[in-house]
Amino acid sequence: MLRWAWSASGSCAACAYLWIGAAAKPHIIFHIIDDWGFHDIGFRSPEMQTPTLDRFHQQGITLEHYYVLPTCSPSRATFLTGRMPVHTGLHSKLPYHEARGLPLDEVLLPSYLQEEGYRTHAVGKWHLGFHRSEYTPTFRGFESFYGYYAGGQGYFTHQLDGIFDLHRQPQQNCGQNCSQVAWNAEGRYSTKLFTEEAIHIIRRHHREEPEKPLFLWQAWQNVHAPIQAGKLFIHRLRDRIADPTRRIHAAMVSAVDAAIGRINDVLAEEGMLQNSIVIATTDNGGAIHECMPNGASNYPLRGGKCSVWEGGTRGTALIYAPSVLPYQGLFRGLFHAADWLPTLLCAAGAKSYQVSKPLDGINHWPALQQNTSSTRKDVYYGTADVVVGVHGPALRDAAGWKLVLNGGGGHGDWTPHPVKPPSRRLEDAARRARGASRYLTSKRKSYPQLFDLQGDPSETTDLARQRPDVAFKLRLRLRHWRASGVNGAPLEDCPDFSPRRSGKRKWMGPWCE
Repeated sequence: MLRWAWSASGSCAACAYLWIGAAAKPHIIFHIIDDWGFHDIGFRSPEMQTPTLDRFHQQGITLEHYYVLPTCSPSRATFLTGRMPVHTGLHSKLPYHEARGLPLDEVLLPSYLQEEGYRTHAVGKWHLGFHRSEYTPTFRGFESFYGYYAGGQGYFTHQLDGIFDLHRQPQQNCGQNCSQVAWNAEGRYSTKLFTEEAIHIIRRHHREEPEKPLFLWQAWQNVHAPIQAGKLFIHRLRDRIADPTRRIHAAMVSAVDAAIGRINDVLAEEGMLQNSIVIATTDNGGAIHECMPNGASNYPLRGGKCSVWEGGTRGTALIYAPSVLPYQGLFRGLFHAADWLPTLLCAAGAKSYQVSKPLDGINHWPALQQNTSSTRKDVYYGTADVVVGVHGPALRDAAGWKLVLNGGGGHGDWTPHPVKPPSRRLEDAARRARGASRYLTSKRKSYPQLFDLQGDPSETTDLARQRPDVAFKLRLRLRHWRASGVNGAPLEDCPDFSPRRSGKRKWMGPWCE
């Protein structure tokens, strides 16, 4: 049975008040930049050429203390459900050959938005299950989908392990006799393809249903490995960045920045931009050493993708909506990936909505409109991705205290500044970190580490012995989160994965039907 959402601070009741006399419901464009490093944007790094994203920073809102999950699938599930992995069971990224996905009893953001009159479309990466058609986007609230099911692929070949993975689902509930393999995309850079699809959706929407609001889920492949970019973007950076890997990575960032800028231009041409909320977010930290490194930088944060260190979980998020949100600048409160669902439903004017399971997200729309403080009291990081072993969980509070159990996962070191000389402080911290890692491995126990992120955002100094009182309080909060958790998403009883075939060509598709 569905039940009504509960009343809380910043709840739908507040939305109803804020939307009295408001204009038409805003269009929502949700850009996800895959494996985007914390340092990899122009206003933080002189290497990066990102005029569009820099404009979002200057003319919109930047979430200063924004948190996602350590890897792709958990973050995407959290964006769409408003629920954390500890409650959805999706703790790590999904291997394409496993018969599991985001559980079907989870209701996703596009389904809620359809109740508010939105048209909903998805472009790009899915990575939330495809072993049965019911797990694919058009069965989960989207009216169309153009993109790929698995976690990564070649940018030009659209293949993973020699299996083609690019599909078009032109209508809702588009299964076996409807979904099409997009063979005609071979040889074309995915960023161009996804830009063209987004432009087509926007123009068609304005032409056919201009009175309705649009929700566009734009999940870019950039800047996930493999490290591939168009020659023009690489050439522009030839005198700017000496390291070839870093140069190609920066070109990938520039390519997606230009694509987002082009989509904004089309929104303006169609008269839709002035009533749009445009969001750009990462899904996890940049991949530094493990989990398919891509040349990213999380400077000055510790660690990277797959870990629960800050470099794996503290991300960049920008909100560009100058005609909808009067406030521009930094939002300094805690904001978690789970908060997007209730925040965007409030922005969409939902006075009430029904949920089948309790939400972990908090509605920040009133705070964003009025530039008031966040009501989020803590962030539960969960655990590191299984690729780097059993590490975590971790939790931080609003005051900046962070407790990590069992280590954060991965190398746990620091990306050097791409231009400045190495920091002696970070080099010393790296030596201490290696010693802590050896201790943890030898003792095989819950090794607590406590950091004061307000004064030490790079997690260089462990204060667990100096402040056992703080560590104890955070442990109690961790126990609360873990006690409410569920087991991992179940593995369904299906045949072993086998690619589908068209003649001699292999392609990804549901294999359990």
